Formats: sequence, structure tokens, C-alpha cells
Amino acid sequence: MFDLWQFGLDVHEVMTTRLLRMMTGELSPGEAQLMISEKQTAYSHAQMAGALALWTGGPVEAGREMIGVYQRAVSANCSRLAKAR
Repeated sequence: MFDLWQFGLDVHEVMTTRLLRMMTGELSPGEAQLMISEKQTAYSHAQMAGALALWTGGPVEAGREMIGVYQRAVSANCSRLAKAR
């Protein structure tokens, strides 16, 4: 089940953490590269999941699957960045 509030909070936390690290010079080159590759991976996985769901379940299911991919990626980032503090 998609929890819009939790997704929004997780997005906010990830973006804030990364922006603060950038502004203070604490964002490592590895973390910057990881940010880019995670976005590319999430996009690719969302497109594939959406296409498959569209083919087998229709547009509503495709939307759910794509949102699910992004929700899992943001949640994983939020957890990983929280541990790194």
C-alpha cells in the first residue's frame, strides 16, 4: 500500500540530508556518484515495471508498480543515509 505521507517525509529527509552535506562540503564524490546511479537505476526499473504491468494489468496497475519502485528506492536511501550519520 502506498503511503503518500511517508513517501513525502522520506523524500524530504533524503534531499535535506544530501543538500546539507553538499553545502558543508561533506558530500563525498562516491556519494555524489551513488546519487546519480540510484536515480538512473530507479528510473529504469520503474519503466520496466510499468511496461510489464501495463501489458498484464492495465494503466492503474502500471502506475502502482512504478510508484512502488520509487517508494522502495527512496525508503532505502533514507535508511542508508540515517545510518551514515
